[in-house]
Amino acid sequence: MSVNAIEAFKDNYIWAIIDESRHTAICVDPGAAEPVLQFINKNQLNLTAILVTHHHFDHCGGLEKLQKTFPHVEIFTPDDSRIPLSTIALHDEDIIHLGEYDFRVMAIPGHTRTHIAFYEPSKKWLFCGDTLFSAGCGRVFDGTLEDLYHSLQLIKNLPDETSIYCGHEYTRKNLQFAAQVEPNNQAIRDYLNYLQKHGDLCSLPSRLALEKQINPFLRTDSLHLKSFAQQENLDPDNSLAIFQRLREKKDNF
Repeated sequence: MSVNAIEAFKDNYIWAIIDESRHTAICVDPGAAEPVLQFINKNQLNLTAILVTHHHFDHCGGLEKLQKTFPHVEIFTPDDSRIPLSTIALHDEDIIHLGEYDFRVMAIPGHTRTHIAFYEPSKKWLFCGDTLFSAGCGRVFDGTLEDLYHSLQLIKNLPDETSIYCGHEYTRKNLQFAAQVEPNNQAIRDYLNYLQKHGDLCSLPSRLALEKQINPFLRTDSLHLKSFAQQENLDPDNSLAIFQRLREKKDNF
């Protein structure tokens, strides 16, 4: 098994999980069908399953065409009527058996109220859509900031070796914001310099251990963020309030 990034739109990633021995593929968040079809045809694969993290068009806009092309494909989604097809609706802690792997469903609302993630514990893969980004997190649409905070805490409790497969290439701009929040964080500066030197390098997947060093939205209990809280006249022990202020500032960054 391998995981491949398929680029779509301006900065989306559709993830393709390939079983080379069976010549099959699972795709995650196909916002557009054409890039997936090109990848499938080029690599002579059969699309057997689709995993969708949330209802936004840039994550599920390709479903109808892919279903027509592969009539037997299984489509797994949140339980959300805004997803335009009849699919297999999932809930927190459901297990999906696909080939030799078992994907655990995690309810991670906030970006949207029905957002889910897919975690494969044997490989430590997390497909988290737009809830967690490298060095950042998603905006709140129809979820709540409190939900988003608690969802990130759930992710933070996964093993440090977890590979983070998120939905967009936002890392460089997120790091620029993080560097303003934590100007003395050497890990942020070093990683930003590395990515700037390597141009269009794909920064994903990230690792949870790295995110705990560079992502301010996972660091609301750190000493650096307590300094930020004091500057913002917030209680330095109120991690939720710090998180909410960070998200407000990032929305206007």
